[in-house]
Amino acid sequence: MTTAPVQGQPAAARPVAPPGGRTGLLAVPAAGAAVAAGAAVAAGAAVAAVVAGLLAASGGTRVILAVAGLTVLLAAQATLWSRQRRLSGALQRSQSSFRTLVKSSVDPVVILDDRFRITFASQGIADLLGLDPAAVLGRPVLAAVHPDDRGTLPGALDTGRPRPEEVAVRTARVRHADGRWRLIQATVRDLRADPDVGALVLYCRDVTAQAPAAGPDADLSGFSLTDPVTGLPNRAALVRRLGAVHPRPAALALVRISGLASAVLAPDTETAVLRTLTTRLTRALRGEDWLARGRDGDFVVLVDGSIADAETLAARLVAAVGPLPIPGGSLRLTAVAGVTAVLPDVDPGEALRRGELALRSAGTAGPGSVHRYDDALRVEEHRRAALRTDLDGALARGELRLVFQPVVDVVMHRTVSVEALLRWRHPSYGEVSPTEFVPLAEESPLITELGRWVLREACTAVAALADPELAVAVNVSARQVRTGELVPDVLGALEASGLPASRLVVEITESVLLDDSHVLEDLTVLRRLGVRIAVDDFGTGWSSLAYLVGMPVDVLKMDQYFLSDVEHDPARRAMCRAVLQLGASLGLPVIVEGVTDESVLTLLRDMGHRYLQGYVFARPLEAGRLAAGDWDVRTAVPAPVLPAVAS
Repeated sequence: MTTAPVQGQPAAARPVAPPGGRTGLLAVPAAGAAVAAGAAVAAGAAVAAVVAGLLAASGGTRVILAVAGLTVLLAAQATLWSRQRRLSGALQRSQSSFRTLVKSSVDPVVILDDRFRITFASQGIADLLGLDPAAVLGRPVLAAVHPDDRGTLPGALDTGRPRPEEVAVRTARVRHADGRWRLIQATVRDLRADPDVGALVLYCRDVTAQAPAAGPDADLSGFSLTDPVTGLPNRAALVRRLGAVHPRPAALALVRISGLASAVLAPDTETAVLRTLTTRLTRALRGEDWLARGRDGDFVVLVDGSIADAETLAARLVAAVGPLPIPGGSLRLTAVAGVTAVLPDVDPGEALRRGELALRSAGTAGPGSVHRYDDALRVEEHRRAALRTDLDGALARGELRLVFQPVVDVVMHRTVSVEALLRWRHPSYGEVSPTEFVPLAEESPLITELGRWVLREACTAVAALADPELAVAVNVSARQVRTGELVPDVLGALEASGLPASRLVVEITESVLLDDSHVLEDLTVLRRLGVRIAVDDFGTGWSSLAYLVGMPVDVLKMDQYFLSDVEHDPARRAMCRAVLQLGASLGLPVIVEGVTDESVLTLLRDMGHRYLQGYVFARPLEAGRLAAGDWDVRTAVPAPVLPAVAS
């Protein structure tokens, strides 16, 4: 294997050249070798004595055996150490997360279990409702809510698809200890999928001052139909209005804003942003159109007109959402929209569900998309539900398998690594696209089990090959990294397969690098053991020179997004060059994904890109064909395109 030219890289960090003078794309840096040597000393005097004896006895074979034995002992010790550190770290992270959830909020915090029972209430609940926080533990949260308001809460509390980046806001009447009804606005975050929290978190605020006097018999029903932040009608008001007779054609346009939930904003700033968005959307409306807030903070317009009118309006609404000035900078927001007709024989709840299906479809297509509901979306929703259910047992039934796609060095004209890709052959649906089932897996704890299985299978498959240098890259989900199980999972896969750590590449997304410190610690441990870390889909997320400096990263994988129309778009070509230059300045090889034709291959090679991956070389190979060794990507590209280079 060969490596990309490294510019400006410190000598201590340059890859160690193997016999023959060539360095590997994924070779262990000298600094890493020094750390590994230090780890050997730390392994204990007994281990050192055994190894020293073996080394002194003879060379060659026994040296190899000694190193192999030391590797096993170090791996075992590292596993025990990692597990102990993980348990301790998990407790610390859990406590830290808990403190952050409570202390970062000026509003009272209530934490619920899966059955909506209160497991924690901050001291602020005493000021909010006159209740002793200890006295409410174990109570169902809905017990204190006005009967007329309970119907809208379960949907906000349990969407069935927990996504921590999204929040729901609900307003309901809650009884104070003095018997009065208080109007409480609750911001709900579903963190049940977060291993450090595992609960529903409610941030509660008293907004009674924005309503009529709240005496024991006060009628707050009118205000309970209003979103207190924006002043718009809320979902309950929308359902009521949809239930009225519509003599003229009507439709719904649902708009979802992205970028707000992931931003860290002060409460006053967030309120100002929402009100500015409300103003922008209102200005895009026509005379009889009616704007409201929907589920999970979406905006909904009851359109006075046909479905075609709704599509035209939705496009204007999406275009109205854009960067917003905030203190200290600008907030980048995007939007998508879904539209559906309001029909006389369709009840309000079903009309909204249809709009939400169209909205989800638009979200899959990307920012700026507007999709119309049709019955095919309902079929897709049923399919999605069936796949979510069937995926739980797919591994046990043997329906999952790995395929491998080569990464090619176009200078040396040889395969340097393969990427392991997960595939699912469903008994009824046939081949299911990874873009469809992987997100389903990532919504559940199943992704951790799948990740562990993929690691072991990939390492085992490549370890059995005749090529002693070929590396394998494995994608690791953010959830698997955050559980703290990654180090023992990797060590287990290496030990079971016999694959050297230097031949394993762990691929992570950019967002994982921005996670808390324990993630970086785990990645650093893996690098010290010789495992390489690659940033997958580089350039589509938080790409920044600042975050890459000092991070435990060895390889950048440039997303195929940059290759769209790259032959004719100067801006795309400039971005391809910029990523290559960034990698070179940091001493990081760059692998370009998604290369599908020879003209793009030639363009990238002429730019200086050396490591390419895509259909132009080979489609993903089944494990059996990989093991048989009857594939050679060097014959897939004509010699004039990839001339042989003497080593």
